[in-house]
Amino acid sequence: MRKSGIAAALAGALAASSAFAQTAAPQPAATPAPQRLRGTIQAYDPMSRMLTVATAKTATATVTLPANLRIVYDQHRKVADIKQGDFIGAAALKGADGKLRAQQVAVFPEELRGMGEGQYPMGDAASNRLMTNATVSGVTAAAPNNGTVSVTYRGAQAGADGVCGGHAAAGSAGGCSGDAQIVVAPGIPVIALMLGDETLLVPGAAVSVTAATTPEGTLQATRLTVEKDGVKPIL
Repeated sequence: MRKSGIAAALAGALAASSAFAQTAAPQPAATPAPQRLRGTIQAYDPMSRMLTVATAKTATATVTLPANLRIVYDQHRKVADIKQGDFIGAAALKGADGKLRAQQVAVFPEELRGMGEGQYPMGDAASNRLMTNATVSGVTAAAPNNGTVSVTYRGAQAGADGVCGGHAAAGSAGGCSGDAQIVVAPGIPVIALMLGDETLLVPGAAVSVTAATTPEGTLQATRLTVEKDGVKPIL
């Protein structure tokens, strides 16, 4: 949900053996961590599928968009708009009382149901910040823009505390089942992720792109959220 930095790990070279007069072969470099680009669109060429983004630091980056990339935009929602059966993602802080207090909630489109299902730490585990991607089992709205959302999810395995955690294995019936209650206070962003298309990729539109580095050293988008109707990307 809100982004935490991911440190890139690089493999060290093998040390030369003192017992043999030979040079150890270096290990291949680790795959670079995905990059997060937030800024405005400078240009998009639909023929080459190349997107040029001006970042907040005034630098520019060019990213290739795969043909199967889903283009997403945000729409504002309220807690009262969340319905039983919706699939949501919630970034939340776990308090000393064990309750999850949302920092942000996103309602996924049906096409993305099950994406990242489970409950797992975000960033530093000591921060008690958790991501929960799950199916809504009930909503208690104290007012249109705040309340409690109950969810169920499938995870990898139960921890020592008995709580089901981790990502659910794709296409597997194994793992564990968990449930949680997420408290959404007034003012917490609640959005719906909507599927868009390339017509939204116009100069000046705000954009958030996650991109991976290809073996050739270029950037290829793995996720893209773009501004629509004045609503800028939150994720």
